[in-house]
Amino acid sequence: MLQVLGGGALAVAGGSVLAACGGSAGGAGASDPGSGKVALQFVFIKNVQFAGSYFADSKGYWRDRGLQVELLPGGPNLTVEPMVESDRALVGITHTAQAVKAILNGADLKIIGAGFQKNPFVLISRAVAAIRTPQDLAGKKIGVQALDLPVFTAFLSASNVDKSTFTIVPLQSDPTPLATGELDGIMGFYSNEPNFLRIKGVEPYTMLLDDFGYPLMEECYIAKQSSLDDPAKRQQIVSLMQGESLGWTDALANPEAAADLAVNNYGKDLNLDMNQQIMAMKSEIDVVQTDDTKAHGLFWMSDDLIAGTVNSLKLGDVNASPDMFTREILEEVYQGKATV
Repeated sequence: MLQVLGGGALAVAGGSVLAACGGSAGGAGASDPGSGKVALQFVFIKNVQFAGSYFADSKGYWRDRGLQVELLPGGPNLTVEPMVESDRALVGITHTAQAVKAILNGADLKIIGAGFQKNPFVLISRAVAAIRTPQDLAGKKIGVQALDLPVFTAFLSASNVDKSTFTIVPLQSDPTPLATGELDGIMGFYSNEPNFLRIKGVEPYTMLLDDFGYPLMEECYIAKQSSLDDPAKRQQIVSLMQGESLGWTDALANPEAAADLAVNNYGKDLNLDMNQQIMAMKSEIDVVQTDDTKAHGLFWMSDDLIAGTVNSLKLGDVNASPDMFTREILEEVYQGKATV
């Protein structure tokens, strides 16, 4: 699933880093209760990170529920939250911190689900010179993208690491400086940069921030509170999320088919690399499926996950609160079961 922030800003095409293309909603409406036409806004380009949506579309899971869903690509020049708030998309997939900031600034939004149950941000190093713990940062040179600095700084606070003990270097989206040894480590996304390095013949070591006291749900789904309060739009949101759940169940069970949909259909104009997309999809399984999702369904937000996410965001001076999150849609999606 991944992203504008950090390694999420990568898609590997033909062995090179593909610059994310900006997306435009071009007049799509959030919903038309009469026609069933709705839009789902992605945070990134149409790569494998949205494979569940491709299955939902291609297998008719939405059509069977009376929906015609337009899939809107994102990119570094598009912010998801205004697309949803302005009714150009009924639901958006975005970064949790960005959603919280929008709500703090008065946006009429709620977080209704989380695609990534585990924090997908990682510190990536070369396996031959692995950075295995936060304390191993001492004396190292670490590349961090500007948009990732708040996350990285909060992680350092959670780990009681003084950033003066190592060097932070501005990083673009290309992880090549790590491959060449110019950098000792980089901040990235679990399903992206590590696979880029593997394709380049460099075995990475990944240190999940989640494993060191920095839990954070990601790939969160957002909708307007007013849409949740409107019976017709609410039912559309429930139906959309049912399709997403069915689609992601298929994607997780068949990474190769998921990659094929991204490479040869929905993202066919992006020149995506099939091997990288397969590896990315397989990597995502580790952060999408957990004991909670097996018990309650995909995208589930447990009280503990919400509390951990709120605490992690506050460490980065993003003042989240539990009332920004709601399980009400997922409860209607699953009706007490773990599957649709």
